[in-house]
Amino acid sequence: MKDKGQEKKRRAFWQARLDDARRQYAEKRERMDRREDCYKGTRHIPAAGGGAAKAAGNVRNIIYELIESQVDASIPQPRVTAVHPEDRQLAKKIEAMLLAQIRQRNFKEMNDEQERTVPIQGGDFWHVEWDPEGGFHCQMGDLSVELRHPKQVIPQPGVYDLEKMDYLFVLVSQSRRALEKRYGVRLPEEGESDVAARTAAEEGAVEGLVTQNIAYYRNGAGGVGCFSWVGDVTLEDMEDYQSRRQWVCAGCGATVDPPRGGKAARCPVCGAKSARSEPVRVQALPRDVTLPGGEVLAAVSEGPAQPVVNPDGTLQRDEVTGEIILMPGEVQPTVVPAYSPGTYPLVLRRNVRLFGQLLGASDVDAVEDQQVAINKYGTKIQEKLLKGGSYVTLPQGVNIETTDRELKIIRLKNPADKALISVLNIQPDTSRDQQMLEVNYSWAKSTLGITDAFQGKYDASATSGTAKQFSANQSAGRLQSKREMKNQAYARLYKLMFQFMLAYADEPYPMTLRGADGTVEYAHFDRYEFLKRDAAGQLYWNDEFLFDVDPASNLAANRETLWTMIDQKYQAGAFGPLGETASLYRLWTLLAETGYPHAEAMKASVGQQLEKEQGGQAQESALPGKGGSAL
Repeated sequence: MKDKGQEKKRRAFWQARLDDARRQYAEKRERMDRREDCYKGTRHIPAAGGGAAKAAGNVRNIIYELIESQVDASIPQPRVTAVHPEDRQLAKKIEAMLLAQIRQRNFKEMNDEQERTVPIQGGDFWHVEWDPEGGFHCQMGDLSVELRHPKQVIPQPGVYDLEKMDYLFVLVSQSRRALEKRYGVRLPEEGESDVAARTAAEEGAVEGLVTQNIAYYRNGAGGVGCFSWVGDVTLEDMEDYQSRRQWVCAGCGATVDPPRGGKAARCPVCGAKSARSEPVRVQALPRDVTLPGGEVLAAVSEGPAQPVVNPDGTLQRDEVTGEIILMPGEVQPTVVPAYSPGTYPLVLRRNVRLFGQLLGASDVDAVEDQQVAINKYGTKIQEKLLKGGSYVTLPQGVNIETTDRELKIIRLKNPADKALISVLNIQPDTSRDQQMLEVNYSWAKSTLGITDAFQGKYDASATSGTAKQFSANQSAGRLQSKREMKNQAYARLYKLMFQFMLAYADEPYPMTLRGADGTVEYAHFDRYEFLKRDAAGQLYWNDEFLFDVDPASNLAANRETLWTMIDQKYQAGAFGPLGETASLYRLWTLLAETGYPHAEAMKASVGQQLEKEQGGQAQESALPGKGGSAL
């Protein structure tokens, strides 16, 4: 354990770095609040020439409309390719494990939030960690995947690639009690040091919450270190954060139990009550493991035989043969190298890449001028219409009744006053204002590449269904870059999730697989299946896989379209002759695999019918004269 003075210096060092990085990132964080306000429909209209700003009386929120038009609820499905041919089955198991994690985690909710945050701010982050308290009943830990808003991630100034940064910061608002329970410390009674990490900066701090500052940095060995603190209390200080760790006695180095309640357990060897956490470079095998080449790696092995020594120091010998008597060697556990991901636990999803910028280009920045203009024109149109109306001219001294009754009385002094009574309808001309409003709306859509056909609106330029589809496809083509950035980000996320499972998932992780016939198979992701021996005889963890996403995942997500295509293939004879039981069985097998309702029951029924037909044909072929034998 570090002494208090050294711990205070470390905390002051990282606090100074955070203050500097946050100061240089402050303008971008303020801009993020402005973008969020634009998406929510702010009424703030900046005045030209630095004058006083005014509030819009009528807001047509085109930023909200255009961003919502791009929302894609589908989650790209993982596709893992093996680098070595013997690892193809392992690649399938990785895919199944990732699919199980997607179903178990709230990926749909996270994707829904990201679909708004990414175009608004230009990017968003996933934060992957290992939760030692998670997992099923027979598991010790599980993955933890959470979203981090760009305001919560403070990068190293001047570096625009996560993996090239020397350090970066993650600011998270946490409950004081939760942190005290997790780390066994006492936190000061103070509020959040950075409210902007949780919400808009103008909102106040919330009682019971504190800001946890997490610094990830590259250590001297190229790994990832972590320093975490709240106020003047250090929570974590680990030079090699992603390595496995164990608690050892600070005096003799013997392994001891983890501290409880902030107090270290007494060392069973020397009796000391001080302990430290240190990284583990090797770990013992929990059970026998069969390597890919067929070699069985035993969990324990017997050491070399040792000679029996007499009390006087001489070696005992057999009285008949005179050979030295040997006793079995000490049983020792087999150790293998410990795996570490070696990358920052953050994955950035960009909107569109932009040179000299960590985040991508923001859609809000691209069309904000048009939104401001539309707010002005909308307010101007409303003011004109409200100030217009009908006016009545009356002779001097003549009053008109203003009640709601149908028959009203006007008392005139003489008949000539009747000619002086008239009504003037003052209707302002708003046609030019409305025209400019629509022009700005068209500019905004053109800037982002969104057409009426893409939004599902009436498109006068599309004279047929084919033309409308072509217009929608053209708009989708302009947005292809954003989809590619989404796919690449998910591919990096899946790779990081696999690396964390390979590093920390000691117990087999249960999952389901789909067999070739569409049936469900139950299996486990066992990280020890990825243990290999190289040509030099050294053991290593096999993480040599290529991670991508399945381009057909969007079609698979739209099951109604997929089922329609399957039906068309069946009608075209792709499954065999129409009406034959074997063709029907193939059809219902594929429908069951794609989740068609009650397809499993139909598949089983058609399968039984197919077995009966095949059994009858076998009996018929066994009869004399039918190709069989009478014997």
